Amino acid sequence: MGKERLRTKIEEQQAVYQALKAGDSGTVCYKEFHNGEWGTDDENYTNRLRLAYYFLYCHIEDEETAAFLFEEELKDRERNSFQGIGSTLEILTHLIRKYNGDGKYAGLLERAKNANFDCACGYDPDGQMEDDFGTNSLLDCIYLCREMEYRDVMGSLVDEWKKTVTEWSDSNRRVLIDFNTFLERDAENEKLYQEQLAEILSAEKSSTRDIISGYKNLIRHYIHMCDYGKALRLCEKVIETTDYEQIRTLRLFKDILEACFEVTANHTEAAAGLWNWAKSELQKVPQSSRYGNLYTKGIAAAKAVDDPYGKQLEQEYESFLASFRR
Repeated sequence: MGKERLRTKIEEQQAVYQALKAGDSGTVCYKEFHNGEWGTDDENYTNRLRLAYYFLYCHIEDEETAAFLFEEELKDRERNSFQGIGSTLEILTHLIRKYNGDGKYAGLLERAKNANFDCACGYDPDGQMEDDFGTNSLLDCIYLCREMEYRDVMGSLVDEWKKTVTEWSDSNRRVLIDFNTFLERDAENEKLYQEQLAEILSAEKSSTRDIISGYKNLIRHYIHMCDYGKALRLCEKVIETTDYEQIRTLRLFKDILEACFEVTANHTEAAAGLWNWAKSELQKVPQSSRYGNLYTKGIAAAKAVDDPYGKQLEQEYESFLASFRR
């Protein structure tokens, strides 16, 4: 069973624990690096999380190591650009509370509470964690695998979970789409998005917003898969068959414009008509309602079709960026 494979994975952290006890902390100590997307991050966060779960579920009693890991985790909470609390801190809090009878770790717990904005708002220094692995459901184990990045075990658990689903509701499809995306099984999501859209279109009370949102999800899937021909046809279908005027003031409308720009930039010869429509609609969007991705994707599309409007967009984008520097 997949759950037992996860238990075995967690137990394999014994080797990391033994290395740490022998003086090798290189895989679990705080190791700062700069993530181009998020900023300051910790290269060893996931390794430390895995070891924390090993301590929790294998009932390791080691005060010195738990305190060391707690302090290393605090360095990440205090410096990480994403901030957050995270399961590692919650598990380690549960562990060191066992040794805090005389208040010796009160200072560390207080430091954790003040580590960042998220901790100040949501961290519980008295928090407790369930330490019985057997209480985890199949879905719990899938989420644990994702959190610890055990993709191999997660894949088998997801396959097991799919067999338990008797009726594929919109909610279940969304869950599976999320799992498939993490597991890089994106090709399997096409059918799920198609089923979602078909369900929306067949429902009597579906709103224009629901319908266009369903189209958008499938369009974004095709763009992600670089299937720009299918994405183009769906963009055209939205334009031709929906009352998109009803969503003009919503972010959803700009999402559709973004998709049209991406299709134009990557499928230039076939998307001339799509560009003309999207360009015209963008010109109706007040500059105060535009944002970075809308500009950059519009500029890329304009350049792809050699439209001088791209120069105007670049100038407007520079003004947009300058407004944040003042």
